[in-house]
Amino acid sequence: MIQYKGKILDENLEILNDFIYLKPHIVVRILKQSGIQVSSKPTLPEIIKKSLYALQTENKVFAEKIEKSIKLGDEANFDPITLGVSAAFSVVSSIIAAKQAKKQREAMINAKMMELASNEKLSLAQIQAMKEQGRIDILSNTILSYSQSLQSESTARQRDTALFVGIMGVGLAVMYATIQLFKK
Repeated sequence: MIQYKGKILDENLEILNDFIYLKPHIVVRILKQSGIQVSSKPTLPEIIKKSLYALQTENKVFAEKIEKSIKLGDEANFDPITLGVSAAFSVVSSIIAAKQAKKQREAMINAKMMELASNEKLSLAQIQAMKEQGRIDILSNTILSYSQSLQSESTARQRDTALFVGIMGVGLAVMYATIQLFKK
């Protein structure tokens, strides 16, 4: 017996509650067949509320189907012909599913192999890029060294040129001074 806040649950409701707990998918199917809308992801509280609503509104289709399902455990709801056809469809669908699963496995293997090949190409490209980066670094260092040597040579030439111009200027000044002295 289920008790809540001092109230004892009716035996029939307790049986319904146990059935909802054990086979909620069957109760959802019966609710839908009885014209009661159930959410796409039903919960036990929702199923209980909708079932009690169906009983309170005296939904005869629900009441009859749920009573039959509880009595039979939903085992005898199929006739032998339906059961045979269902078994045949199950066999056919399992064969189709096996073929489909094999195709999916092959597709997954192919995708994994493509991913591995792509990773290999990326790794090779990365190694090549690292080699190229080393080459570029060496070339950059060479150009930098060359520009520094040109700069130092240019500075030395400028000093030499300035010294030459200075000496020439002093020489011209001496000559000019000498000419001016002898003119007088």
